[in-house]
Amino acid sequence: MVGDDVSLEGLEQELEDCKADELVANILSKGTKSRDYTKDVENNLRQSELESIEDYIKESDNLVSLHDQIHDCDIILSQMEKVLSGFQAEIGSISSDIKILQEKSMDMGLKLKNRKTFFDAEIKKMKVKNCYFPLFVSSNVLQKEKDHIEGFAPEVAWVTNLENLTWRILLQSVQLVKLFCIHIFPN
Repeated sequence: MVGDDVSLEGLEQELEDCKADELVANILSKGTKSRDYTKDVENNLRQSELESIEDYIKESDNLVSLHDQIHDCDIILSQMEKVLSGFQAEIGSISSDIKILQEKSMDMGLKLKNRKTFFDAEIKKMKVKNCYFPLFVSSNVLQKEKDHIEGFAPEVAWVTNLENLTWRILLQSVQLVKLFCIHIFPN
């Protein structure tokens, strides 16, 4: 029974074209019925499905282990994120502290420059020769001065409790300051 809307035109040609297909040619040569072939395909599919399920069951322990490892990594990454966030906050705090210290340092430098300018002007008013004398010197400089000045007996105070000093430093001796002033201002 052929309906009005079904056309079998060209069917013959399609069947001829299918005979060239290896699978179709194999079925036709063996005389296998399509129902039997369909059952074989379904059985093969079921067998493949069962093998896939067995593989999944065998690998389920590995999948659970993998899931646990991923979960552990997530926890570690979360902890690292918290640590890095805290570190970032500390760096921000340190950065702002450095900025404040830089501002204070600039302010102190300006005050020091103003004081120096003031004292220079006062010294010039007294018609005294202005000179600067270091307050802190290294032990090497002290030894050189001791060798150059006859009868020099250093009375010094050593600077202590400073970390990372590469050489010893001392406060300039009072006697050396007197000798220096006498040398510069002989009258």
